[in-house]
Amino acid sequence: MASIIGVETLQHTNGTSAATIDSSGRILQPAKPAFHARKNASGTQGFQGVLVFDEEDFDVGGNYNTSNGRFTAPVAGTYYFCFDALVSTDSSGGALAANEYAIAEFVKNGATGTYGMRSYHRTASSTQYNTIHRIDCIQLSVNDYVQVNIPNEFIYGDDSGRYDPTFQGFLIG
Repeated sequence: MASIIGVETLQHTNGTSAATIDSSGRILQPAKPAFHARKNASGTQGFQGVLVFDEEDFDVGGNYNTSNGRFTAPVAGTYYFCFDALVSTDSSGGALAANEYAIAEFVKNGATGTYGMRSYHRTASSTQYNTIHRIDCIQLSVNDYVQVNIPNEFIYGDDSGRYDPTFQGFLIG
C-alpha cells in the first residue's frame, strides 16, 4: 500500500521555507546555498594566485565573500564548484604563445593542490587566448572554504565585461 503526503511548503519551526512544491511537482529550495561571482578588470589585465571575484550576480545565503574570494560552507555536504576564464601569459593580459599552459585549481581551507592541478595545454602553433574550465564536487564541513588559485600563467580580464572570469557553486546535498 502506497502512502501519499500532500504538501505545498516545507518549513522550519521558525517559519523559514525550506522547500516548496509547485502544481507541476517541481521542488524549489529557496534557501539552498548557491553563488555566482565575477572578477572585474580595469583595462586589460592578467591575474595570478588566489583570486578574489569582486562582483556577485547572486549569493543565496551570503556565503561568498567578495573581499577574500572565499565560499564558506554554511552546512556540511557535497558542493559543486565551477570556474572558467580565458588564459593569459602575463599580468598585461597577453595571449599565450605556442605550447604555454595555464593551471587552475580549487583550494580547500588554504591548502593548494588539495584537488589536484588541472591544466590546459595549448599545442597550436599560433598565439591565442584559450578558455580554462575547472569543475569539481568537494565534500565540505561547516566553515570549510574554497577558493580558486592560478599558480601558473595568468587568467585574462578586461573592462568590457565580456571576458569576466567566473567562480560559481552550490550545495548538492
